[in-house]
Amino acid sequence: MTGQKILVAEDDPEIREVIRLYLQKNDYEVVLADNGDDAVRLARTELPDLAILDVLLPGKDGFDVCKDIRAMSSAPILFLSCRKDESDKITGLNMGGDDYITKPFSPNELMARVRANLRRPHMAGGDSDAQNLKLTAGAVQIDRLSRVVRLNGQEVALSRKEFDLLCYLASRPDQTFTHEQLFKEIWGQECFNDTRTIIVHVSNLRKKIEPDPSNPVYIINVHGVGYKFAKISPQ
Repeated sequence: MTGQKILVAEDDPEIREVIRLYLQKNDYEVVLADNGDDAVRLARTELPDLAILDVLLPGKDGFDVCKDIRAMSSAPILFLSCRKDESDKITGLNMGGDDYITKPFSPNELMARVRANLRRPHMAGGDSDAQNLKLTAGAVQIDRLSRVVRLNGQEVALSRKEFDLLCYLASRPDQTFTHEQLFKEIWGQECFNDTRTIIVHVSNLRKKIEPDPSNPVYIINVHGVGYKFAKISPQ
């Protein structure tokens, strides 16, 4: 067993069983729920390393379950949905979700997404000595070892992917990255056909760390290319 536990909240018994079989075949421990209320309860008691949530769950829907999980955990959250409306994907990512997969989906693709989201992020910059485990830019302090971000000394709640994205950019100030590069590095996936995931995560980060998100001073747009983290001296 990998020792990693995955919560699967899906009300369709056939889909739930397929996901369970594939996860167990890949040596994950699986916890199952068929409604939103049980999913929240199991998230609290079982402390899963990752959650797979159907959006249209009975009781609390997947978005509400995500919100409740985010209040107690930074574990990656993957949404499953038969809806292809882009607004649903944006809602899920804004709620703190890390990934969004539309039905029908390939079980092998789901496993690839699971592995990518569970993969231990490398230390930004690749350095392991203590002096490089903390980053400071302006009012933002990043502790890569404890995975804690503070703004003006106050801890900021970030999802796992938000932290990874911020850490990756901040460890390479003034270096421009394309959407495709960031998707590959942070989401661990070679296939890239959607800029929306990157855009939403950057928008969420700006709301949490920028003095004025509409006029960012940390995460800067590079028109037609992608993003870079501004080179800012510590305060």
